Amino acid sequence: MSLRERLQRRALPSDVWWVRIDPLEVVSKAKEALEEAEDALRVVQVTAEEGTSELAAATERVERARTAVAACYEQVTVLALDPAEYEALLTEHPPREERAAWGPGFGRALLLAGVQGDLAREEWVVFLDSKLSHGERVEAYNLALAVNVRVLDPGIPKGWMPTLS
Repeated sequence: MSLRERLQRRALPSDVWWVRIDPLEVVSKAKEALEEAEDALRVVQVTAEEGTSELAAATERVERARTAVAACYEQVTVLALDPAEYEALLTEHPPREERAAWGPGFGRALLLAGVQGDLAREEWVVFLDSKLSHGERVEAYNLALAVNVRVLDPGIPKGWMPTLS
């Protein structure tokens, strides 16, 4: 595949927003059960031989616990805007302070522009305003910012590319 083809096939960045659906007590119990299952699996991995029913049962217990934790959340995709849309949104939310990068409401507008799913924009607004705490909204806005900010991939190891001078 040529460079042109690879570049043309590249999709905009996206990330998953894990929206907690179940009450915190349910999530805490599910996470606690997962930790216990993982601890038990580690013990069995040290004491049991490969291929035993004890090891299979412990592995299955971990998988059931992971499934239970995942069921406490809904996975919502947040897609980056194309650069022109991003710049237009920045223009719509100019900074009020000299050292600010954007103005009030930018994070919310960015999330609403990039969130994917069955809900209409008005339904997302109602959800943000009535079903999330302040901290959960900030977390969602930060995810939208992280998907859209154009920076080097933090997964690229130091020294991977030479510095051009």
